Amino acid sequence: MAILLTDEERQALSFENFDTTALLHAVGDIDELRGALGEREDGEPPGLRSDMLRLHQLAMAVFNEGSERQVPALFRAAVEIEDEVASLMTALERIQSTLGELTALYPESLSHEDWDDEDDAGGGW
Repeated sequence: MAILLTDEERQALSFENFDTTALLHAVGDIDELRGALGEREDGEPPGLRSDMLRLHQLAMAVFNEGSERQVPALFRAAVEIEDEVASLMTALERIQSTLGELTALYPESLSHEDWDDEDDAGGGW
């Protein structure tokens, strides 16, 4: 099925309006997320998950058991995890920004019914 774009839509889909290397940078961001959130090579759960469980143990010791001795470790761990999560959020925001720039160019004349997997260069997206 042929897709009919308006001249304005066709012009909007030129290289001047979207830098495709931004998508490759997004892939790099996804790799960063995978490193933090994916299983480790040894099959163990992600480090962030383990760190959160350790933080929970420390919090239980401090808040539920009154262990003042664990207070420094609790807040040191919390700050480290917060920094890591902030870095992950930044990566997600970059990905979202890139996708937003791309979808802002979505041709109005294109409807979901016009999508045809056979014309798709992505292998069946």
